[in-house]
Amino acid sequence: MIVRYIKSACVVVEHDNTKVLCDPWLTDGIYYGSWYHYPPLKFQAEDFRDVDYIYISHIHPDHLDTATLKRLPKHIPVLIASFNEKFVRSIIKECGFEHVVEINAGETFRLSEDFQMEILGADFCDPSICGKSFGCTLQTHRSTSLVDTLAVFHAGGKTVVNANDCAYPVTLSACDYIVQKYNTVDMLLTGYAGAGPYPQCYVYQDETEYLRRAENKKNQFLEQCVNYADHLKPKYFLPFAGQYTLGGKLAELNAYRGVPELEELDALLLPKLRSRGLFSRMVLLNSGESFDVEAEISSAPYTPINLVEKEKYIREVLSLKRFSYEEDPVPSENELLDMLRSAQAAMIDRLKKRDIQPWLHNWNVYISAGESEKMFRIPLNQLGVETVGLEEIQSPFLKVHIDPRLLRRILERKAHINNAEIGSHLRYERDPDEYDRALFVCLYYLHLS
Repeated sequence: MIVRYIKSACVVVEHDNTKVLCDPWLTDGIYYGSWYHYPPLKFQAEDFRDVDYIYISHIHPDHLDTATLKRLPKHIPVLIASFNEKFVRSIIKECGFEHVVEINAGETFRLSEDFQMEILGADFCDPSICGKSFGCTLQTHRSTSLVDTLAVFHAGGKTVVNANDCAYPVTLSACDYIVQKYNTVDMLLTGYAGAGPYPQCYVYQDETEYLRRAENKKNQFLEQCVNYADHLKPKYFLPFAGQYTLGGKLAELNAYRGVPELEELDALLLPKLRSRGLFSRMVLLNSGESFDVEAEISSAPYTPINLVEKEKYIREVLSLKRFSYEEDPVPSENELLDMLRSAQAAMIDRLKKRDIQPWLHNWNVYISAGESEKMFRIPLNQLGVETVGLEEIQSPFLKVHIDPRLLRRILERKAHINNAEIGSHLRYERDPDEYDRALFVCLYYLHLS
């Protein structure tokens, strides 16, 4: 098998001229215009018209990029998990693909005579770890009521595990299954960094605090990478996925995301591995280069990026980008108030049906009203949205600062608040400084029916 690295979680896994394109994100400006590639991607979707299959791990745009999919031939079979919720299938079908193959978790799918894959679920159910809204209904790697999936490729006696975005703690039984069935993992493709709004989108007192929290986040995700290596004991591992650079007015937040550069991993990651007695060998690849799993050799040595050139590119190019919603007309305060009242009623109804509405009686939620010095107060356990002044805000509170144009898109279900926060478009203030997952779960339901 040969693993060719393209960018972020996009790789091509090939054996005997059968190619599987995994999670192709080959455009710039996803997450409503905030995520970009660096170095700028040299590839286009049309460069992969010859692949035999496309594997999509889950629904997030850096894995399921509709702009990329629409430019690929529609006869290519697209392989996905047989999710209980059919959102992934629906999006792919809307892109025009003729064959969407839903694979039951743990079921072997034959790609060619000596090339097969499985799709497993990130199943060890703990929403506080995986970052998703709710826990999975079934607690087995054969469950498909989840969001993230990982893939196992096996050919010529070699095994490659593509863990993409799966957080290690929610893959425990899947990892046990892989070890038991395949015994040896020759190569692990694993995330080493986390996307999302923390800490860069939260309000803290000074830059030192942002950098401290970013460093803690960085170490948390590096430890996750080490835990994967400890569990699966791969001969080689490729750090990938979650690689992005913020553009537009959010470019100034790049330094506070807690996302290490690949160039830092020799100093940051390898000592953590060695301290645990782990000797898996790290493979770093530039975009377009590959690793031959059987021959155990890279197509070319890794060439580090120039960080000074990157900062210049962010400053001179990416910071000038515009977000998709910035072309929209700005809604009035009254228009948003009317929409929020309808959306709040729909939200409370949905939460009651899921029996989660009682969780949030202590929090006061406020959403900014554009340039106004007032905010919308959004009760989570009773009807009634109102506009209040800043002096009326009461603790415990969560303030959500959001562009009114993006807010309208979210309320109209033309955008999703989870994608908006992953794209770093929201700004949060909270008192006390505690993360309450249930609070954010409720906000995910704040939209019109």
